[in-house]
Amino acid sequence: MNTAIKTIPTVEIAQWPSLEYAQHFSGIVDKAEVAIRRIGEIIDDGFTLCGAISFGKDSSVILVLMLEAIKRRVEAGISVPTCYVSHSNTQVENPAMDTYTQGMLVELEAYVQRHGLPVEVVKVSPSITSSFSYATIGRGKLPVFAGASRACSIDWKLRPQQKALKQILATLQNPGDLVTLLGTRFSESATRGNNMRGRGENATDLVPTEGGGYTCSVIAEWEVTDVWELLMACEGRRNGPYRTYVEDFSWCLELYKDANEGLCAIITGDGGNRASCGSRHGCWNCTSTGDRDKSMEAMIDSAPEKHGHLDGVNQLRNFLIQTRWDMSRREILGRKVSEAGHFGVGPTNYSADMRRELLRYLLTLDVLEEERAEEHDAAMFRGDVTDGGLEMIQSLRGITFQHITPKQLIAIDFAWSLSHGFGHAFPALREWYEIRVLGKRYPIPPMEAVQKSGVPAMCWYPIPEGEGPAYEEGLQDAFIAAANREQYPSRPSMRTIRDRYQGKPRQIVYYEEADEMEVDAAEATLFVEAFDEERYLVSQSFPAWDSAKIYLNHGLIKLGRGKAADYDELARRAQYWSRVQRRLGGDDLGEYLMANAITDAEHKRLLEALAPEQADEPQGGLIVDLFA
Repeated sequence: MNTAIKTIPTVEIAQWPSLEYAQHFSGIVDKAEVAIRRIGEIIDDGFTLCGAISFGKDSSVILVLMLEAIKRRVEAGISVPTCYVSHSNTQVENPAMDTYTQGMLVELEAYVQRHGLPVEVVKVSPSITSSFSYATIGRGKLPVFAGASRACSIDWKLRPQQKALKQILATLQNPGDLVTLLGTRFSESATRGNNMRGRGENATDLVPTEGGGYTCSVIAEWEVTDVWELLMACEGRRNGPYRTYVEDFSWCLELYKDANEGLCAIITGDGGNRASCGSRHGCWNCTSTGDRDKSMEAMIDSAPEKHGHLDGVNQLRNFLIQTRWDMSRREILGRKVSEAGHFGVGPTNYSADMRRELLRYLLTLDVLEEERAEEHDAAMFRGDVTDGGLEMIQSLRGITFQHITPKQLIAIDFAWSLSHGFGHAFPALREWYEIRVLGKRYPIPPMEAVQKSGVPAMCWYPIPEGEGPAYEEGLQDAFIAAANREQYPSRPSMRTIRDRYQGKPRQIVYYEEADEMEVDAAEATLFVEAFDEERYLVSQSFPAWDSAKIYLNHGLIKLGRGKAADYDELARRAQYWSRVQRRLGGDDLGEYLMANAITDAEHKRLLEALAPEQADEPQGGLIVDLFA
């Protein structure tokens, strides 16, 4: 903490609101003023202040209180260091909530500029490698199902915000310790309350975080009715005591009401249907909440004129739940070579067919949404759409979601190009072309949930002598290297890595690096738009991994620093399984591997027998899977 900064006496700052609001809003004003005063103390003590805002009901309250504390100091002529509002777009938000959030960001930025507040809005999103599109559709990682650790909230929200704020603080000359305001409350649930107490959270204390800095939960003691009362106290028509970045929170209230089958979130309160006030508008693909997304279904059922277009999105989410225990949709090909020279065989991630199916559904939903938006906007301009009011008409204007952007499509295509099961170059782009240009559609089929069953035990396939990924070319390409000498004379024609199998220098196709894998969004858009009939037809004559080489050689995809050997190993593994499949002809590769594998117990005995020998040898040689 920066102790050199003198705390400013509160008498210098305007005390709002006046007693004229005592009758109707006195209760919430008392609570709000305590929170505003605490936020002001944090600012005055020299900390760098940040509000982690999702624009749900609780974080909206935090934002109102934070802006109020800042505005009062600015109007009193007191210098306030830059404060931050961080918002993480997971890219898989409930589309209705995402439309609302984008609107709130516009209102917030306009308000900050209008009042000259030292507030910077920081918008972040997950890294491409941790995004749902790349991790699940691209490389087959299973969603976070009920009962599993919710690592997605860390990857999609917490880490992007921490990284962005850390970068910002590094640019400041004299930054104070970062204090992030949270909208967590004890009364949200018993689990939330216990977790907060375990971390030592309360309404006043600064709680240290693992990554450095602190958090403060200034509304920790508030009830859900307090939250809604504060939001209603920001409405001029009700003679509310506060004015903030929006004229009122009716849009927010409507979303929560729709998510509770049309029941008002204020009327029911804590003593009534708590689900109304506690409804969560999470990610559309959230599979950790159980068999149904009750909030999404309630929105569709209670207000079909506003949210009916989300039915397909909800169907896809349910499809993920229904197929959770369908082992036929899992990849069983080995993903690493053991010290005993065996590939592990058993159901792990989604198979190539399942990933292809999911992409087809998402691309189809995107096209259908574009068609809906086009019809709605045309009808709106003709004056044919009048029911529901201007707010509803405007909320449905334009495309409300796009699951697969060109950037995400290229990332998926890159991942598929390094996986077995995708027979031609540009496998994901070919799906895009067939749906976007050739007019194919893939409706999500109705189906019964596959009942829970045991996951088959892992077994191990012995690599025959003289075979395996070590003998494949991977990302090597003599033709590209030769062409680079003329096309790119000022740069190396190839790059050198350390061979994952032999530990020797190995030359592969040229590539560029970044701190983490990156896809150039503008270049991706141009590349996708240029994928025409000629490229669609020609791509059938080349193997999938050729497209990965093209992406790398042209810098469309940059690899994470020091990761090139991992991707070369992936390409070599995919090439090896393709070689085995060609040898088998039409026989099923999975069945062949299972029939020729040894049990896990037998494999463990092999490893135990090797242990004395390995103790005398240099360590290394275990090929760890990049995607594990």
